[in-house]
Amino acid sequence: MRFFTLFFLMPFALFAGSFSAPLLSVDGEDATVKIKMTNKGVSGFVVRHFTKDNHAILANAVVAGYDKESGIAHLKLSEYTGLRQTSLPSGRWSPEVGDEAVLGFAYSRALLIAPTDEIYHSITSRIPSLEWTHPDIFATFLSYRGHPTPLKEDINDFCTLNSAGLLYIYLQESLFTMDCKSLTLLQITPAQMDRGEEKLPFYYRFETINAAWFGEGSDHLESYDPYYFRLIAENNPKSVLLVNYAKKNSIPGQESSSWFDGLFDGFDNIEVGLEAEEEEEK
Repeated sequence: MRFFTLFFLMPFALFAGSFSAPLLSVDGEDATVKIKMTNKGVSGFVVRHFTKDNHAILANAVVAGYDKESGIAHLKLSEYTGLRQTSLPSGRWSPEVGDEAVLGFAYSRALLIAPTDEIYHSITSRIPSLEWTHPDIFATFLSYRGHPTPLKEDINDFCTLNSAGLLYIYLQESLFTMDCKSLTLLQITPAQMDRGEEKLPFYYRFETINAAWFGEGSDHLESYDPYYFRLIAENNPKSVLLVNYAKKNSIPGQESSSWFDGLFDGFDNIEVGLEAEEEEEK
């Protein structure tokens, strides 16, 4: 078995763990904080401390942009749904200046989607600093929902229930690192490994995932790489990382599907994706 450059994953392994900062400004669903470092797409939430021992989570937060020179991170806020409890009243507080933004929460726990047991165990054993949520648990969750093809919502909800902050997907001799809540692509690491016989929709140890009679996600997955690459691309249409990857590598399912062309306006104009991202960062 060959395995290369996995040590480049260490920045995110060392980054595991949350960090916080007070809100500097709030304007509806937009807020800012000043922090030393972060990445676009890192998720978290906003907390209000009422007393030393009493506090509440007010909203979800995702880093929408980061200015390295000023150290200012721009956050996109949304309703927090991680602790749903219909039997108890909920507060109607809105985030305000001074409330605490907690980012990178649960980045010490991760879910890995891999096509074989050899690849799964090889990767997880090389990143011991992370606590790995076993794919059997995720497969059981999908079986309960009747989704042998995992949807974005399945991943989001599973990561919330299991307090997992990072999602890793191995495909096409690379390891893709994403925020498990926003599915924003954080890193792509070359990891050339022998594939062997794949198990769909990913490696897990029991026989099959139950399927619902109808609806999105109820069909059994037929092809590993094209599906997961599409999932990543759909949630990262302006990613410089993904655009650069597409320029250097063949795209799974490219010959038989036009979905990727629709996301990036075609491979002939792939530079448009880079220009859009660079303009957005300015």
